[in-house]
Order: sequence, then structure tokens, then C-alpha cells
Amino acid sequence: MLPGELEGGVNFDAVSASADNRMGCWTLQKKSRIKPVRVKSSSSYSRKKGPVEQFVWNIVRIPLLLLLVLVMVAIRDVTVVCREEFGMPAVLLDMGAAGHCLYREVLWAEDTRPGIKFVPV
Repeated sequence: MLPGELEGGVNFDAVSASADNRMGCWTLQKKSRIKPVRVKSSSSYSRKKGPVEQFVWNIVRIPLLLLLVLVMVAIRDVTVVCREEFGMPAVLLDMGAAGHCLYREVLWAEDTRPGIKFVPV
């Protein structure tokens, strides 16, 4: 084994010296045996989740999806109940009407409203 074979992964077949005191290493091998180290770019970096992280994500994901569905239903109800108050002419004339409809009709029911048996404390 000639010096330098292990570092570069190339088997040297012959070594020669030139007149300027430089060593030349000759080989018949086309490629190095050592694979080059490739630097991964940050954009293509994807790491695998561990079992604990996967378990926690599965537990947290379901309540987040339920919360998203509840928000979507609330937005749909607001658009149905307060359609006139959120129209462009009504918003420009009286901003308080839209807030009152949102609070009193959708989010919180007054105690004088029919169907309310008791006021929550």
C-alpha cells in the first residue's frame, strides 16, 4: 500500500518523481471508493418525527380540527343572523349595530329572549 491511498480512496499503481521534486501518483482506477459527503440544503431537509412527537401530534391534532370546525360554524351563523348589519351601507352608517348583533344575537343570549329559562351565572 502506497502512502495516501487510504485518505483519497484511490489505489495508486505507480509513483514517479519529477525534476522539480514533486511526486506523481498514477492509477488505473476511475473513481474513488469513498463516497463524497454531500451537504443537504435546508430547503430539502426533512426529518422524521420520533414516536413521542408523533403520538403528541396525533393527540393535539383532533382537538385543533374540532376547534376549527366550531369556528367555521360560528362564522356561518354570524353571516346568516347578522346579514343586514354587516352589509356595506349599514356598516358605514352605524358600526354599533353590527357589534350589537354579533354580541347579543350570536354570542350571548339576553335573559328576556324566548326559550331562555335561566341566566347562566
